[in-house]
Amino acid sequence: MKDTKRGLETVELATEGLLAINRCGLQGKLKVWCLQFMLIPKLLWPLLVYEICSTTVEAIEAKINMFTRRWLGVPPGLTDVAMYCRKAKLRLPLKSILEEYKCGKARLLSMLEDSEDPIVKTVQPTIKAGRKWKVVEAVDEAKECLKIKEVIGQTQTDRKGLGSSTAKWWSKAEGKEKKDMVINEIRLNEDSRRIQKAVQQTQQGQWTNWDDALQKSLTWNEIWHMAPLRISFLIRSVYDLLPSNANLVRWGKKEDPTCPLCQGRQTTEHALSSCKIALSQGRYTWRHNRVLKELAAIISTAKGETTLPNTNALIFTTEGGAKSWHGRPVRTTN
Repeated sequence: MKDTKRGLETVELATEGLLAINRCGLQGKLKVWCLQFMLIPKLLWPLLVYEICSTTVEAIEAKINMFTRRWLGVPPGLTDVAMYCRKAKLRLPLKSILEEYKCGKARLLSMLEDSEDPIVKTVQPTIKAGRKWKVVEAVDEAKECLKIKEVIGQTQTDRKGLGSSTAKWWSKAEGKEKKDMVINEIRLNEDSRRIQKAVQQTQQGQWTNWDDALQKSLTWNEIWHMAPLRISFLIRSVYDLLPSNANLVRWGKKEDPTCPLCQGRQTTEHALSSCKIALSQGRYTWRHNRVLKELAAIISTAKGETTLPNTNALIFTTEGGAKSWHGRPVRTTN
């Protein structure tokens, strides 16, 4: 029996769920939370149980990405690299349904191969996932990568010091640890594919050249306390999607890309931190200076209003005529 109809039913279920979330009166970030923790787990169950090809899952993820961009308030041209890449300079707490689908299929294959049941061991496990992506090939490639990493040894990455991190080797792992290593390697391969895609993008992939910039990882707790427009501004500023004059010319909305202050080309970097006139006039620190000005005014007012009470200290005189400290007598020993 084929599961072709199951794939179409899953696509319809995803469409109905997205439309139902879109019709509710919640804010955009709350709709994204409902998508991540309610709809995606509901869709993963039929995707992992039935033999649904990866092309169908890609179509579902395309619809999910379209609604996610709308709810976050970002342009429709934002790529999936910005939403799901773990090595990006701005990491969002979003999970890809395609990546979870691949990891689930790989976990199922590893469970069948390492089964202790003799009947399951004798039968060759066959898990179909379409023509574009093969489960067996992906698992074998992940195992080979883990063996090669063990031959190379532990390498220095990021800004960590020598010996600050420990590595797990394939030859010493057993049972569940091996399955977790294979799943983690598949996730790393997906991230590598996203970074390759980002390098090919001249505008949205500029963050790949920011070697000195530290990674910013947003959590759901931080997103709860952020205004919706601030989330949109943060994503747009990292991936050069703000309406600067250069971008407006690129999008066909304007003809002149020059800056109104210094007459230079107004890119996103120029508008946020590089305009000479804005630097000389202190426009980038205007908001910070306004806050400091208000704090200084409050402190100076509080200092002028507070007056210390005049307390007359009592002076005690000992029996021999020596004065003691103010407020407390001094004991003399004979």
